[in-house]
Amino acid sequence: MTAKGWVILLAVLAVLMLIEKIVAIRKNVNTYTFSDFMANLSCGILERVFGFFWLYIFYEASKWVFANVAFWKLPWESLEPYSIQAIGIWIVALLFTDFLAYWHHRLSHEINFLWAAHIVHHQSEDINISTVFRVSFFAVINRSFFFIWLPIFGFHPDLAATAIIFVGAFQFVTHSRLVGKLGFLEHIFSTPSNHRVHHARNEKYIDHNYGHVFMFWDKMFGTYTPEEEEPDYGITTGFESDNAYNSNFFYWKDLFKRAKMASSFKDKVKLFFSKPEWTPSDVGYLPNQYKTDDKGNRLPHETPVTKGFGFYMLINNLVTLMFFVSMFMIVTEPKKVALFKDIMENRHLMVLVITILFSVFAHGRLLDNKPGAKIFDTIRLLLVAVTIPYVYSDMPAVSNWIAPVTWAYSAGMLAWLWLSKKTHTLPSWQLKAKTV
Repeated sequence: MTAKGWVILLAVLAVLMLIEKIVAIRKNVNTYTFSDFMANLSCGILERVFGFFWLYIFYEASKWVFANVAFWKLPWESLEPYSIQAIGIWIVALLFTDFLAYWHHRLSHEINFLWAAHIVHHQSEDINISTVFRVSFFAVINRSFFFIWLPIFGFHPDLAATAIIFVGAFQFVTHSRLVGKLGFLEHIFSTPSNHRVHHARNEKYIDHNYGHVFMFWDKMFGTYTPEEEEPDYGITTGFESDNAYNSNFFYWKDLFKRAKMASSFKDKVKLFFSKPEWTPSDVGYLPNQYKTDDKGNRLPHETPVTKGFGFYMLINNLVTLMFFVSMFMIVTEPKKVALFKDIMENRHLMVLVITILFSVFAHGRLLDNKPGAKIFDTIRLLLVAVTIPYVYSDMPAVSNWIAPVTWAYSAGMLAWLWLSKKTHTLPSWQLKAKTV
């Protein structure tokens, strides 16, 4: 996708999320938590930055597999666009892609090292359009080993790409609290109601409804269950951070800690390949992260910030997102670059990637209100002031004005950062306790 394509896509998603929020307010439904939205956005940036590079590797691997390993080659390039045959083959590709996505999704709940990647998507206690962004960069690798079966079974890499993109884009339809049941469509498609079940932490709903587009895979393999009442969302242990790096490495740290504690080497290895509910007999589960009230009831995860600081976080996260989009101005078509090393040796691109990765880290520290967070964000702003003018120095259209604009931005944000004496407020449950 080009930078222009990303701008259009993000603009459309922004409008859809705004509409979603307006409808939620009118229905008195709480669909968005600010800190959760920021975490979703940061996770999405990390995943897409990694995907920017992995796309090239996977696309080249798909072309090689299609040329050398494919059992047969289905016609695609020779077909007239939108002909009956082309549409028929694309539908078959979509069905096979969704079948592969079902098994990737299901096994990501049944095998610990896959769950370590997929758990990121389930950490949120909200469900909305932005939840789609919350994906681990490890999952980019995992799903490739499933989707590589498309070229093996004769689907041209370009055809496979369109089917994969469709399955991914369909997820923006399924993540919603606002859409009720859709009648007979519930038995065919992954509707918002069906997918709410999948995001539940309630015992009756856990490990059901894996389908990305279609529900008949779940019905076929016995993993379908309908929504009876709206679920509670999130993971059973809770997750008390809004840092995208913590999100991505959270369960990996859990696995390695328990593996280290296990006395048997067999159990150390088995832990990574067993189901998430299994743990070695001599190792207990690590403590839950969620907080409880005086009666032992689970409390929702909240990281409330002041309005002024919320605007600061939103503006700076959107600037980091803009930096990501500009990667596609430097390398317009990653999959068409002659050599992967041409991307890796692009100094402007690498400097931009480092700036983005550090920015996401600093945003997370700041949102989690960690010690020294303002120092890290100061380093980020100074880094931006130095690196961004360098990154765009070879682009005549922006090189003349990018430096003064970047310096003004960094200076203004530094002043805002250090003049903000109060950044966070008490969670709603603590405020209620104080009023009692």
